[in-house]
Amino acid sequence: MPVTLRQLRYFQALVEHGSFSRAAESVHVSQPALSLQIRELEASLGGPVVERESRGIQLTRLGREAHEQTLRILDETLLLETMGKRFEEGPLRFAVGILSTLAPYLLPGLLDRLEDSSPRVELNVMEASGQDLVAHLLAGRLDAAIVSLPLGLLELPERELFEDRFLLAGRARRLEALGAPNGAPQPADLAQADVGPLLTLGDGHCLANQVLGACSMWRIQEVRRGAGSLATLSRLVASGAGLTLMPETAALCERSASPELSFLRFRSPEPARQIGLAHRAVYHGQRWVDLLVEAASDAGEALVQEARESIRKRSRKR
Repeated sequence: MPVTLRQLRYFQALVEHGSFSRAAESVHVSQPALSLQIRELEASLGGPVVERESRGIQLTRLGREAHEQTLRILDETLLLETMGKRFEEGPLRFAVGILSTLAPYLLPGLLDRLEDSSPRVELNVMEASGQDLVAHLLAGRLDAAIVSLPLGLLELPERELFEDRFLLAGRARRLEALGAPNGAPQPADLAQADVGPLLTLGDGHCLANQVLGACSMWRIQEVRRGAGSLATLSRLVASGAGLTLMPETAALCERSASPELSFLRFRSPEPARQIGLAHRAVYHGQRWVDLLVEAASDAGEALVQEARESIRKRSRKR
């Protein structure tokens, strides 16, 4: 019995939603109809792909391997189904996610650089946390995403874009209280200084985990998580509520909005996040991916170079 695209689509829905009832609802069929298609798929593959449990389903070893292949087949099918429409419409349109801690700062330069691309690439942008962007990529709701690397997923090829270093941010008097040699502390120095709490974004933001990883020695009772955006975090530390680590890409924009915000560079090796592009495997080698990589890399490098030059000039004045 041959495997059908309907079976694969139902199987993907089952894996994504974790239960037969929710999967059936998502593809607009009855639960018995979906169960029948899954049984026929299992008969074709020669073994069970899922184990039914009280709280949902669990993939078998065969199921995990079949799911990886299913994602590839459905991606290729979608590309084939939309190929003619994309060429007829002119510009190539793709759904691209960007980290919410990067999107407001990177997007203007990125879109400017794509404006004159050939072929013309237009983006439907989704802004979200790294965890959510990866989930949308794996589910096929996004074509690519600009995230922190590495992800380490075989289903999602990765391309490095630029390094986004972290700056110590707060009011000038708090930063001066550190008394760091040459004004450049190391993350480990911060735990020894009486400069108040470390403020970070709330749970679900990969940037919050990166900040805590860089400042792992900070007294745990002095770490306060909860801000929903870098804009909120910037205003908190600019008002004197504590210190935080700010990506270079956000520094100048947030200082413009909060003039009391000051920055210190760390001594080498500086903590940083590696920004990159992850895309669905079906698009490997396609021209639009190269165009997006080039535009995002150029826009990101321009942001960080501008921030480094501005902070260098301010440091000389002090």
